[in-house]
Amino acid sequence: MSRLIKANFSRLFKSIFFRVCLIFSAGLGIFLDIMRYIDIQRNQEIYDELGIEYKSADGFVFSGILYIIFAIAPFVAVFVGTEYSDGTIRNKLMVGHKRTEIYFANFIVCAAADIIILMSFIVACLVGGLILLRATSLMATQIIIFTLSQCVTMIGFSALLVLLAMLIQNKAGSAVTVLIMTIIMFFATMTIADRLRQPEYYEDYRETIVNEETGEMTVIPENVKNPRYLSGTKREIYEFLNKFLPINQFYQVAVENDENINIMALYSVIIIILANGAGVVLFRRKDLK
Repeated sequence: MSRLIKANFSRLFKSIFFRVCLIFSAGLGIFLDIMRYIDIQRNQEIYDELGIEYKSADGFVFSGILYIIFAIAPFVAVFVGTEYSDGTIRNKLMVGHKRTEIYFANFIVCAAADIIILMSFIVACLVGGLILLRATSLMATQIIIFTLSQCVTMIGFSALLVLLAMLIQNKAGSAVTVLIMTIIMFFATMTIADRLRQPEYYEDYRETIVNEETGEMTVIPENVKNPRYLSGTKREIYEFLNKFLPINQFYQVAVENDENINIMALYSVIIIILANGAGVVLFRRKDLK
């Protein structure tokens, strides 16, 4: 399998799409730094009243992944789909390589490529932030923990993308499918996060009662039940999905929530095992046209 991995890495570093993703990722990090720097210069007095986290790149150094996933998804589909369109997979089988080896070689290289793209954003954003903003609110250990968390989640996300890409032979169809899946997961993430943020009661709600005889108004403060608040089994399901789904994990790190770091890492490992297990089984049964 080592020869397959080497061949895939060689093809990866020659890929124009991969280079474009790297440039986009690093450029996005630097762009966000520049925009923050310009905003600080224009609104110096406002930022002086805010905490240091508003003057640093820390606030968005881990949020870039929520944009990058929309480049990574089609990249994986195109990278794997090229093997189908060029007949490379059939050639590999003809020279004696096993389907399991082919599958894992693609997964390993795609996961590595996705992590490289992610790291290009994080490094560019941090370096640009230190140069332009010269401030940081996160400790080195926090940066390392959040970075490792996103890398583990990225491997799980890559496993899902490779699963779909290896089962759909049409390159364009594969790219559209993984992009749609990513969009659906993204909006599911936003919906889940919004519902879990809902308070159980509307605070400081005040009901005004008018005395019909005297005309006097009496204001009665009370807490009103929020109908959008989740409770019971439904809330438990939402909380599980918030920790389990890859893009939800990306979002929690993006907002610097480290409460569920350990359990999210475990769920990512489960996703990697399940996705690759299912992918290998289905790919071995697949009729390669």
